[in-house]
Amino acid sequence: MKKLVRTFGVIIVLAGIALILTKCKKDESSYGTLSGIVSLEGTAADGAIVTLSAQANAADIIARVVADASGVYSIMGVEAGTYYLNATWEPSNNNNLLKGTGTVILTGVESEVSIDGDKTQDITLVGAVSGGNVVFDAAEWVWDNTHSTVEFEFPYDAFNAVFTGHFATAGFDELYFDEANPENTRIKAWVDVTSVETGSASPPCGHGRDGLTGCIGGTFGVEFNLADTVEAYCSDGTMVTNWPNGELVDYDLWGDGSATSYKRQHSIIGNSGVATFESTTVTAYGTGYLAKGMVNFAGSSVEVNMYFNFVEGYEKDTKRYSSFYGWYKMAAYDDFGIDSPHVGNSDVTVKISAQFNRSL
Repeated sequence: MKKLVRTFGVIIVLAGIALILTKCKKDESSYGTLSGIVSLEGTAADGAIVTLSAQANAADIIARVVADASGVYSIMGVEAGTYYLNATWEPSNNNNLLKGTGTVILTGVESEVSIDGDKTQDITLVGAVSGGNVVFDAAEWVWDNTHSTVEFEFPYDAFNAVFTGHFATAGFDELYFDEANPENTRIKAWVDVTSVETGSASPPCGHGRDGLTGCIGGTFGVEFNLADTVEAYCSDGTMVTNWPNGELVDYDLWGDGSATSYKRQHSIIGNSGVATFESTTVTAYGTGYLAKGMVNFAGSSVEVNMYFNFVEGYEKDTKRYSSFYGWYKMAAYDDFGIDSPHVGNSDVTVKISAQFNRSL
């Protein structure tokens, strides 16, 4: 009898184990891995954020992953069922630091996917560019330098918090924007790098970062004609004899004799006191536009990708207001030889907010 009981007990235990194994196997088969490649026009979308949702329009998100350098994403442990898949991509590859509404976001068309085991689903990024037909010619508008900004930022000492600054004087010698035909767009813009402001003024008797003789000017490669100086007096009555002649003179930035709004400091040699951007091509890109162009700065000429948006604006009182927001990244040291221990090999991000108005 005891032997029969023991045998029966063993049978029950084995049956229980078999049931558990069967259940585990069943549960395991009801999950799968969803993977694929995120791309834009055949190019891998490095760092794209892929979202898997239980409902349409990215509602009830159940998973979010970041694509690798080849645009490959993988979401493991997805239970069998129907889901909605999408991706976003910010072209500067700062997806984990998405901030502000000015960035250009590309998005994939949301697709419905059924999961029953492992599944491959690639994502092609697209964007919805405005279908407007605005033609904007800056020659017919007033450039509002006071309410416009040209800012720069980089991680201080490569690892610390972001250091920011801006330039007080900038302008456009040409800005022709065709919303319906962006390939017709032309941009010629400049920044007076001696107008840099970081909160550290450099008067004749000081030793700050900003202004004509601040240390940033030297870092930016600004050169002065040492023979063209004037006398300046400090607040304590002492005199400085090598202060640059601050008289403004016209300067032909583009070398073609065209009219220019840039007036450089008289003592500055050549165009060392100014940085310029001239577009070579402009195309619709995602929710905005991409302007490829040459940045001339600190003795070098380097092509950059500037992403920008056009804001048609509004009417108030007797004026019409419109604006542009753009940004690009530059390798300060590798591309322009800007040798600063605080910048190091970090990229510098330049942001431009350009405000215009005209009478109705």
